[in-house]
Amino acid sequence: MSFIWGILALLVIFGSPAIYGIITQMFRHRERMQEKRNEELRLQLQLEQLRSEQLNVQKRPAGSDPLPKDAFWDDQVQTPYEMGYQQITRSDLTE
Repeated sequence: MSFIWGILALLVIFGSPAIYGIITQMFRHRERMQEKRNEELRLQLQLEQLRSEQLNVQKRPAGSDPLPKDAFWDDQVQTPYEMGYQQITRSDLTE
């Protein structure tokens, strides 16, 4: 029985550093993989922002913006129409 306890004691003494080393390597590997994933997500986000900026620039070219209407233009269009309407009603009244 003391032989088995001796082997277990040796495994605990010499096996603990090996197990500790394996566990620390696993944690380091996971940390590196998480850092790579974070970098990938950051680059994807940056790419999406650049694409959205380019789409906004392409959607609004400088020459295609509609110009605001002048009030004077409205007056020009309405005046002949009103004059024609008045002439028709006056001619109907004279007949």
